[in-house]
Parts: sequence; C-alpha cells; structure tokens
Amino acid sequence: FPGEGPKVAFVSANVRGSINDNKFYRSILEMRNDKIDVIALQELNVHRQDVRTIESHKHAATSLGYKLFLAPTATNMQIGGTAILIAKSLMDNGAIATLSHSHPKGNSIRIKLAIPSIQILDVWSIYAPADSTQRREFFLRMAAFVKPNSILMGDFNCVEDIALDTRRSSNTPYENTGADILTYISVLNNLTDQMRIQLGYHFNFTRSESDSTGRYCSTRIDRHYLPYINNHIWDSEITDLLIVNSDHSAVKSTLHSAIPGEDV
Repeated sequence: FPGEGPKVAFVSANVRGSINDNKFYRSILEMRNDKIDVIALQELNVHRQDVRTIESHKHAATSLGYKLFLAPTATNMQIGGTAILIAKSLMDNGAIATLSHSHPKGNSIRIKLAIPSIQILDVWSIYAPADSTQRREFFLRMAAFVKPNSILMGDFNCVEDIALDTRRSSNTPYENTGADILTYISVLNNLTDQMRIQLGYHFNFTRSESDSTGRYCSTRIDRHYLPYINNHIWDSEITDLLIVNSDHSAVKSTLHSAIPGEDV
C-alpha cells in the first residue's frame, strides 16, 4: 500500500472462555506474534468477584506487552465478558489509551485511543446478548454512544444480511433481532462493514455448528464496523490463525496510510 506511516492492526475474537488450558495467555501470544496492536475479546467468562483470574489476566497481558481493559460478567453463572488490549509498542510511539465505559454485565467495554497522525478513536469490544429481547435493548442503549470515530468490534449474535451472511439447513426463520438497529447505527455514523465490502455477494462465516443428523448453520456474527479516517484505508479478513480452541474465527482489520489520488 502507498503512503507513509505505520499500519495499525485490530483483531476481535470470541474466545469461548479464557480460564482453562491457559487459553488467555496462548490467545494473546498468537496475536502478539502477528503484531496485533489492538485486541478486542469476547466471552471470557470471568466474573467480577474472580479476583485471582482477573489479576492473572492482567499479569499475562503485561508480560506479553499489552495493557488490559476488562469488563467482567456480573455473576459466575453469566456467559460473556469483554476486554480490550492495547500493545505497549503502540503506546511507546505516542498512543494514549483511557477507559471510557465498562458495561456492568460485561457486554461491552470501550476506550478512547489517541494515535498520533491518525485521530482519536472510540474503540469498542462487544458481546451482544444471545437473548433477543436483551439484545435489542442493548443495541438501543448503545446507539446513543456510538460516534463517527467509533470502531465496533465483536460478536453481535445477529447478522447484517440473512441472505448474504448465513448458510443453514433449516427452513425456519433465522432469529435476527437487533440487526435493524445495528444497520441504523452504522449508517448514521458512516461506519462500514469492510469485510462485506470485500466479499461483495460472496459468503464467508465466522462461526459454524453442525450435528450428527446433518443439520448445520454457518453465520458471520463476528464483524467490525469501521470509521472513515482521512488519508487511510482499511483491509479486513477472517482468520483462524489468531485464536485458540474456539468455534469462532477471528476478524482482523488493518488500517493503512494512503496517499490521496493514488490507486490502492
């Protein structure tokens, strides 16, 4: 890509639990080795009273060169929790990361990330509720805080377009509550699903499940909504190389500097 300045790599991943098998450390290690600058994790399943695990995750992040922002679940029975990790190498080059908000049930966490020569970014890690009523309410509340400089990353538990983002054996209607609100949020703030732009009308998925009877469902419920940044371009991909023992794929978006008027 033409242009000057470093690229900045963002990754999100639903890790499906972070406590067993040293999964948190191993996942972050994979991402560090790929030089990921900003990591957004979902479904860590760490609750706020589990001080030992929280401190262990902070220590692991620090040892691997990241600053951890964590939104644990409210109870040990709840599935969810989110986190954002910022590479210390990015901060050593002048970036400043500060916590903006941590959802009381762990469904989201957002930080203000100021990167020299780019702009101030509003970075989110989102784990939308699986329950349709709770998910719709969550998106409605979230809408008031999303801005044109927001980066929304995570597991939204719904798809943007059922025809383009699902492949299923079932003929029953796909439960997609809240997708209309997400579309409204993204259009209102000029945020783009870069992966969909690159895919065009082709299909790819971030989660697939099947059973012994041959039933299957593949969906793109994990994605990024990305802001327009002057003199920069985004490139996104779906990858299984940056995640450990999860039935979700990771989503990676890289911000490149670009010279206006040049072909990219």
